[in-house]
Amino acid sequence: MQTPEEYEVSQRIGLLIKGLKHKRGMSREDICRHLGIGMRTLDNYLNGVSSFKLGTLMKFADLCRVKLADILDDTEALSRLYPDNMKDKGSILTLILGSAFGVIIFESTLFILLLVLFFYSYKDKNSQLLTLCFVVVFLCSTVAVYTLENFIYPIVDNNFIGNSCAFFIQLSLSLLLLFLLKHRMAFAVLLTRGRSASVFEKNYAEGPLHFLVLTLALIDFFALMENFLRNLDRMGINEETAKVFWEVTFFYDYFAYLKSVPMLLCVAVLYIGYIARNQTSRAAENVL
Repeated sequence: MQTPEEYEVSQRIGLLIKGLKHKRGMSREDICRHLGIGMRTLDNYLNGVSSFKLGTLMKFADLCRVKLADILDDTEALSRLYPDNMKDKGSILTLILGSAFGVIIFESTLFILLLVLFFYSYKDKNSQLLTLCFVVVFLCSTVAVYTLENFIYPIVDNNFIGNSCAFFIQLSLSLLLLFLLKHRMAFAVLLTRGRSASVFEKNYAEGPLHFLVLTLALIDFFALMENFLRNLDRMGINEETAKVFWEVTFFYDYFAYLKSVPMLLCVAVLYIGYIARNQTSRAAENVL
């Protein structure tokens, strides 16, 4: 049996294991393999049945990239690795979107705004079909998330593969949106069968929208590359070399927050573009 002090250390290690799973996608099997122990042995350690050996504690400290003294004394360097402390809770945006529930509310609100804007701009086919590009891609994203959660994640054996699929799909959707924006006029002619002359007119929102969607694609790309960098040891790279990149987690930790700003700006720019076209049209009518 463990002493009270040893049991406290075991509880910290339990939190660190959750942190490793969150930050580096490591399962318990992966951690046991790195420590050179079995699953039952790890469970006995965490449940207080037996005490951690010094060699195992040193290997675990190395795995977390902290000093053994940090684990024994619960220093500030160690507390930053706990799953509840991995994200900066100081910003308002993080407080609003800092949970899965918050992200769901945000995405639902964004989709409702796009739908409202789509129907609101029905008199201007130019703005309406531009908004339709975002509605279509957003629907594809919803289907992709449902597929990931119900079909991909349940069958993959580690978070590395699941995250790679998720980031790749997000990047593909951002590139699809760029493609739709670039060829917007061609698709607009097909959808309207050439009956609306307004689809050939200039929309001042297109330039800013291209920039914002390109930003979204870059965030997806960097997140995908970061996911590979953080898991180089899974791809056959020497673990000592791979350790250097284990802390590269910026896009992984803040992916939803980084994408929320350009996504909101896209909706705002679409609305501003519609208002600008509407005012221009009214000014032209008054002149006539």
